[in-house]
Amino acid sequence: MSSTHADLAIATFAIDEIVEGTQTGRDGTTLIVSPPQLAVGAGEPALAEATVEVVRPGDRVRISNVCDAVVPDVRADDPSRTFPGPVGTADDHLGAEPVIHRLGGVCVLTSCDWEGAGYVGPDELPASIVDMAGPGRDRSPFGDTTNVVLRCVPAPGVPVGEADAAMRRAGATLARDLASATLGHTPDDRTLPVAFPDADPSLPAVCAIVQVASEGPLVDTFLDGAHLRDLRPRAIDPAWLYAGRITNGAYDWPGVRNVTAAYQEAAVIGALAAVHGTSLRFAGLILAPGYLDTASAKRASAEASAALAAAMGASGAVCTTFSSGNSHTDTMLTVRALERRGVATVAMVCETNGGLTDHVDEADCLISTGNEDELVDPWIPDRVIGGEAGARIGLATPTVNYLSGCTQLGNDVWTAVPA
Repeated sequence: MSSTHADLAIATFAIDEIVEGTQTGRDGTTLIVSPPQLAVGAGEPALAEATVEVVRPGDRVRISNVCDAVVPDVRADDPSRTFPGPVGTADDHLGAEPVIHRLGGVCVLTSCDWEGAGYVGPDELPASIVDMAGPGRDRSPFGDTTNVVLRCVPAPGVPVGEADAAMRRAGATLARDLASATLGHTPDDRTLPVAFPDADPSLPAVCAIVQVASEGPLVDTFLDGAHLRDLRPRAIDPAWLYAGRITNGAYDWPGVRNVTAAYQEAAVIGALAAVHGTSLRFAGLILAPGYLDTASAKRASAEASAALAAAMGASGAVCTTFSSGNSHTDTMLTVRALERRGVATVAMVCETNGGLTDHVDEADCLISTGNEDELVDPWIPDRVIGGEAGARIGLATPTVNYLSGCTQLGNDVWTAVPA
């Protein structure tokens, strides 16, 4: 695969501590945060309240009703293009020398109690939590990051889509503003190019298929701020993920949803980039829908993904999965379609206590991302941010309720092993 754009670079600035101050900025590895200055909800009439609070690893805090996680990024070459769609200007061309400044060790977590606001019933959106201490701290990768929590309360009577869009804008704005403290400074970490130059054509070509889901308000995935409910499998530039063009607005099962941070860090693409030109050639990235409603739609999408992989010249493929249950069937049908075209395929799927939700004979190479039903011991934190409702205080909690606890996009280290 040849680069069709200027190489995107990511410059990481390590942050070891966040302190409160009168002016948001950065002093070495310390980020100074001014919550009043970051009152991001002030310009959002759809939000009655938007408060900012900092929590650190080891704090005896549970964050509840977590909707999304966003890595603080800013386009250093053109800040106006940060997070295209929610807050930035969308453009298929990255520019001459695109550079993202990223804060390392920090994340923005958005929280909203949709049930308490009257938008969903008690069984529609599962509990979504991050523990900063206790037995569940390691079940979410965000238990080990310093988190700037944005808690949002919708204004009464506002349509759910408007309230959600306002929260997503507020989260992206907060992430951009935090990262903007790095503008004009030299990164602490080396700059990582996101590019796939021409490679030896004799190397095996491997593509990646990233599955997303978009079903309606509160269960949508967005490209440049537009939902992907009508998505058909398509080839996209992998730099789109790193550049924040794909964002999350799906708040169903938190352990297996793809949060925005997972797209921004795109571990599966990074792993392929690391060996591009040595042991393989990266053939391309396919964005494909999951959680499709009918058997015919699932088969058609699987065949379309396989046809795209074949057109790329791929001899191998890595398939990711969004959520579980229904979407596992989409993954398995895609594996079957690829294998029948001679494309050797590995898929990333989570497990339940009953094993796999779905399976086909052709799926003979799988990566388990953990058991979503594995219980975490009860814990009583000193404080809850995000509301007591849905916080499961004092209850044993399945891993699937922990944000990114079993993510199937390659961004976590949990797996399931034989007993």
